[in-house]
Amino acid sequence: MSGVRCQEKLKSVPGCSKKSPNRLQKQRNGLLAIVHIAKQQLGLDDVAYRDVLSFYGVSSSAALSVNELEDLVGFFESRGFKRQSAKRMAHGGKGRRRVAEALHARIWEEALGLENGEKRLAGIVKSVANVDDLRFCRNVGKLKRILKIVTVYKKQEAGAKRLEVGG
Repeated sequence: MSGVRCQEKLKSVPGCSKKSPNRLQKQRNGLLAIVHIAKQQLGLDDVAYRDVLSFYGVSSSAALSVNELEDLVGFFESRGFKRQSAKRMAHGGKGRRRVAEALHARIWEEALGLENGEKRLAGIVKSVANVDDLRFCRNVGKLKRILKIVTVYKKQEAGAKRLEVGG
């Protein structure tokens, strides 16, 4: 018995419980997420992605059935997409979050040592991460770049102060 039939005729199909649509919806949402992760990982632009979807006769992955979504994920895997396990993805997310939090703290610590540090940091964050506040930057690579810039400025200021005192 197909999951779609179970979802459509919940009360009239024997063996269908109220949990079946939720389970089906969770599976569907998971597959939709995987499709979008694959699209990003494979570097497909919107035109190429829509081209792939046109094979199924749709313009949006939301219009695909669960079986078609599984087939689409299989196609992306044949093109080089690699799934990560849920545990690995969850752990990686927590680890990156911790790294980002540590970088935020370190950046603030370094920036406060700069002359007019808060304003200068805001300008650096805007130019590097294209966000208005450091709190909104979660990209570890950009945070490392911001930290590098701030530490370079701090060293330059320390060198200039030494010259003033010594000269």
